[in-house]
Amino acid sequence: MNSLATRHGIPYFVIFSTGHGLSSLGSWMQKTAVGWLTWELTHSPAWVGTIAMSDLIAALWVAPFAGAVTDRSNPFRLMLLTQTLLIVLTLILWAMTASGVVTIWLLLAWAITDASVQGFNQPVRMVVIGSLAPPERMSQAIATNSIAVNLARSLGPAIAGVVMVTGHIEQVFLINAFSFIALVTVIVWVRRHINRPGLSPRTVHILHDIHSGFSYIRHTPVIATLFALALGFALLARPFSELFPAIAGDILRGGPQTLSWLMSAQGFGALLGAVWMLKAKPADHLIKITFGSAVGIAATLMIFSFTTQLEWVVFIIAIAGIFHVVCNIGMQTMAQTLSEPAMKGRVMALYGLIFRAGPALGAFIFGACAQWVNLQWLLGAAAAVFGVMVLIHLPKIRRVYFNDKNSHKDNF
Repeated sequence: MNSLATRHGIPYFVIFSTGHGLSSLGSWMQKTAVGWLTWELTHSPAWVGTIAMSDLIAALWVAPFAGAVTDRSNPFRLMLLTQTLLIVLTLILWAMTASGVVTIWLLLAWAITDASVQGFNQPVRMVVIGSLAPPERMSQAIATNSIAVNLARSLGPAIAGVVMVTGHIEQVFLINAFSFIALVTVIVWVRRHINRPGLSPRTVHILHDIHSGFSYIRHTPVIATLFALALGFALLARPFSELFPAIAGDILRGGPQTLSWLMSAQGFGALLGAVWMLKAKPADHLIKITFGSAVGIAATLMIFSFTTQLEWVVFIIAIAGIFHVVCNIGMQTMAQTLSEPAMKGRVMALYGLIFRAGPALGAFIFGACAQWVNLQWLLGAAAAVFGVMVLIHLPKIRRVYFNDKNSHKDNF
């Protein structure tokens, strides 16, 4: 793969991100509709939380297997298979809802199955993005995809709301099924760049491959240091957005409009950050930007803990959104470019697991502790701990990424 891989002058990673964005639009519509369907079936907040947690439950057992399968498999065939299964599952949900046979237990079984397939789709999708961009343009490819996903995340729920108000909820599921056509078309379009044999041999048991993935991350300094940053970020800094409803209602004493302001502010900041990351950056600059933005989001959330003025909170959340997406793009770029090709699926699967499980676990812990301690102070204190951890480890970070000749820094 070289830097001139384009279609009519358009980089293939842009084409892929466009198709993924359109498919993600349908996915966010469906996610919104599934939440509302759960409420209609049960009128129980507990069930709404249970269906939402199915994604985390599935991720915990799927991610290690998914990474090993990705490294063993042809990316084109594996991604086409996962997309086909997701289409079938969406049509099953549409049929159950349209016929009126859906129950909360059927919906739970469907949600766990869908999340499991999504778990196998996530690492191969990341590997495909990495295959469509040369190392020097990796951050641009990830930023482009981030823009597409953030736009889908902003527009999908709104469109789903319009469809559900003007029609029946099952129409959202049918629209999502058709949205997969965009990504399947793009997968076929870029086939010659991703249609290759798996890079990890199948001569050993898959459990050995899973163990090798954990061992590789642990014993490779540039990856282990990155994962330590990602874990701290996901647990201590990232959960603020999961807690927006509590921030809006408890801290700011507002309602749905306040919640929408917070979500919009973060989305706007994330979009600005992703656009800024579109410009190619040298490897040493990207490393400094990644760890610098980690300190930046820690400082921003610490400032947030001292104000309840809505205008200032919205502004601060927008800044946090910028640091959040810049740090995420930087970490994902480093994970893609510093990993050995035969290990990339396992690395990206476990990286994805951290970003699916970490914020949910952090939000749960902060939410539980908020019964005794002010939530705003908890978020600020956690951010302070994260920032101090990064600053304390700066000497090690410099040694691993800038002084160690074996750090593979030139792989960017």
